Amino acid sequence: MGVPRRFAIPNDCLSCTLRRECDFCNLPPDLLGEFNAMGHLTLFPADATLLTEGEIPRGVYILCSGRAKLAVQARDGKTVILKIAGDRHLVGLSAVVSGRPSPVTVTTIELCQIKFVEQVSILHLLEHNSVAALACARLLAAEVGTTFDDVYDLLLARSSTEKLARLLLSWVAGEPRNRDLRVSTDFTHEEMAQMIGSSRETVTRLLSDMKRKELIRREGSTLIIPNRIALQAIAS
Repeated sequence: MGVPRRFAIPNDCLSCTLRRECDFCNLPPDLLGEFNAMGHLTLFPADATLLTEGEIPRGVYILCSGRAKLAVQARDGKTVILKIAGDRHLVGLSAVVSGRPSPVTVTTIELCQIKFVEQVSILHLLEHNSVAALACARLLAAEVGTTFDDVYDLLLARSSTEKLARLLLSWVAGEPRNRDLRVSTDFTHEEMAQMIGSSRETVTRLLSDMKRKELIRREGSTLIIPNRIALQAIAS
């Protein structure tokens, strides 16, 4: 018997333990109550496609927990991963607001709790509530800003070595500035190559070089950066 692709769970944003200080988790009580009545909560397993590039989305997906990758198909057929969306990220918002097809394909990386809100419901909310409209405007502005930063970093790097170093550093950007930085990474070499616009063979070779130079080391699925400064020198 096949495993279901999704599992419905109780729809209750009001008592959700995942709520944080962000735009759609911290709405005023009356507005949160209205938002709570919209859509439905679902558990999606890994490798579930939420949005498909070039297709009109049916609504927006809020990643209450878990991660998903946003990718595009290049003209040469290669897949390029633009972003890893984390907790409480809204995907599909720009396409729903603009009425245009989704510019990316969004696929879950791990088990995700997701609130889906239909297009007609979210547009009605934005049209009739200025607080919700402002929250969405802030989210879209932040999305533009982070996308610009990501593209800028990718274009500024002159080699695959620099790009890979910047990718590794981005994974530990929020960690304390001690010598041993640990990050759990379940990305394959192919996926890492898709993130920096390179090939799997190149990423495998570069990671081997970094290990040989003691810039990184592995302990199971954990990547350890023993010296952030040395890796920053390569990235810059």
